Amino acid sequence: MQECPSPFLKDPLAKQGSNDTLDPHYCQFGCCIPCPAQNLFYKENWATRGFLATDILRFISAILSFVLVISYLILPDKRRHPSLLILNLSIAIFLFSMGVFFSVGNPKRLQCAANGISTGEMGNNTLCAAQGAILIFGSFATVLWCSALILNLHVHTVWNSNFFTNRYVLLNIICWGIPTTIMSIALGLHAIKFEFANLCLVSMKYIFPMFFYPLAAVVCPSFIIHIGTFFYIAKIAVREGLESDMTQSLSTGTITDRPPGVSRKHVIVAVKIQWRALLLAIIAIVTVLFYWLFYMTQMSRMTDLQNNPRVTLDWIQCMLTPGKTQNMCAAVISPHLPPFSLIIVAEVLVSTIGIWLFIMFGKRSLWREWNDLIYDLRIKMGGRGGAEKHGEQFFAL
Repeated sequence: MQECPSPFLKDPLAKQGSNDTLDPHYCQFGCCIPCPAQNLFYKENWATRGFLATDILRFISAILSFVLVISYLILPDKRRHPSLLILNLSIAIFLFSMGVFFSVGNPKRLQCAANGISTGEMGNNTLCAAQGAILIFGSFATVLWCSALILNLHVHTVWNSNFFTNRYVLLNIICWGIPTTIMSIALGLHAIKFEFANLCLVSMKYIFPMFFYPLAAVVCPSFIIHIGTFFYIAKIAVREGLESDMTQSLSTGTITDRPPGVSRKHVIVAVKIQWRALLLAIIAIVTVLFYWLFYMTQMSRMTDLQNNPRVTLDWIQCMLTPGKTQNMCAAVISPHLPPFSLIIVAEVLVSTIGIWLFIMFGKRSLWREWNDLIYDLRIKMGGRGGAEKHGEQFFAL
């Protein structure tokens, strides 16, 4: 074609009488689908607005998780077990969420190569490589520190042990070392590439053996241990309830005050202390499993689409037909794409993990500690002299 109608772009390598092309997947007849193709394959503005919304959620997650990182670094008594687990998890979630900073305002600079046609990858987009590396590192660090939370809850609740109290050297080697290794392998293989949404991740060629299978090797055992902890708590609660009922039925008209069993008391105290970590671990595990299942069941469609140029050709013919619109032609290619609603659900789940972290651990006592710290600093700096503290100096909830 001598001219490329909107929204298509001229293929810079196309020549009359030759098959030269810039990208065989996205170029036909001398014209190319502009990057990112997802913005045109779905209905008009769906991808742009949908992924902007998930970017906003991810941005909020990054800011809120960073607030917790600063709080646990600065406030007293937060840099010891078990608060150290929360600090490291907060750092991991911040790194996982901060990938959105690379695409704020202009996601195409991350998604695409400089020519505006080819998709972004390590070979043609340094920003994509950097964001993908941080995302891989943050993903594994989040899962590993979440697993450490689960194991700590298990050994403390079930075995009444403080095994991890003096094991932070080992925890740091494992929970930061494994993500560093996998990130380095991905960079070494040039495996980072933009596939969909506003993120660069491991390319479809490597994503299962390099990303999801190692994640599953961590998540699945953690999930089983988590279920075991739940069953133990339920068993203790039922057993102690039956024993309490039996004691009451044998009494002569009055309820016998029976001291609760040591195991039951221990479990209740452990759950009261760690229920936030318990709930956050459940949310993180569900999020990873859903995202994994989404990739397993849906993203193969993207690979099939790239390997089946006939489908793309039908869509191009529809777009070139006078009177046809993007919304009309979306029906031609939609059977070969992941459902847009499912993509948004998967992205929302992974984008809100920092928000959940803040909801769980941004409790009132944290702000009181900030209030006390600010007051003490003012006293030391002579702002109030030796005046007695009255009320909340920071803010009250």
